[in-house]
Amino acid sequence: MKHAYLIMAHNEPEILSFLVSLLDDARNDIYIHWDIKSGEKPRLVTCHASLNWTQRQVDVRWADFSMVDAEYVLFEEANANGPYAYYHLISGTDLPAKSQDYIHDYCEKHQGQEFIGFANPSQGEIEWRTQHRFIFTKDLRNTSLLKRVLRQVYCKIQDLAHYQRNRNIVVKKGPQWVSVTQDFVAYLLEKKNWVFNHFNHTFCPDEMFIPTLCWNSPFKEKVFSLNDEFGSCKRYIKWVNGELLPIEDSDINNIKQTESWFARKFSSKDAALVNEIKKKING
Repeated sequence: MKHAYLIMAHNEPEILSFLVSLLDDARNDIYIHWDIKSGEKPRLVTCHASLNWTQRQVDVRWADFSMVDAEYVLFEEANANGPYAYYHLISGTDLPAKSQDYIHDYCEKHQGQEFIGFANPSQGEIEWRTQHRFIFTKDLRNTSLLKRVLRQVYCKIQDLAHYQRNRNIVVKKGPQWVSVTQDFVAYLLEKKNWVFNHFNHTFCPDEMFIPTLCWNSPFKEKVFSLNDEFGSCKRYIKWVNGELLPIEDSDINNIKQTESWFARKFSSKDAALVNEIKKKING
């Protein structure tokens, strides 16, 4: 079966175009969610892969549940055209770190495994993210002092009232970027209402809902690795002290020495680095 590439994009049209060109393979179908507030979609062309823009567009905000909503748009619209051997959720600023031959061969050899990463945050962080009902979640990056204070006060009131959410499940956290099977996607869609009820108004739910669903299901036994966060999801991500750092020239050899399928993130300002990726890694 073919692979479905699900791309969440909102900027960097040059990188997105380059990404699509590297995924343009007859064995792939490409689905793109373009953030509705980003305006006109960039013009993209494929020769071999089917290219599909999602019919519904979401106003995606950082750390807000709208991230989860947009992911469900991608999974639902791709699934309607499936089945697929694997669904790869990636960002519009990602680039493949391996060739399509490599990725398809690897998936065939490990068919049935779920490439999902699990982090090891403190229990305090998990409880803070999930046990409160946050307000102004579409403005978590807003510098408004009033909104920050009101959000903190509202959380404190919930603590004093012993308000609790998600106490009957083990909540897990990991990268939102995953490569999963048709069976897992079917399970993900089946649990949509549950996800919307349990993770709406939490903090960064996009990093929790897939790992949590997987951990509390039989799919946990099919995860590639429960102990290697980025190795299990096959992503090369420079996450240092809570900050996502861009790929640099010094990362090229490191990427080649790993089994990572994708690397993030890239900028059109680094045209030479992007071309180096294509030349050294994708051939």
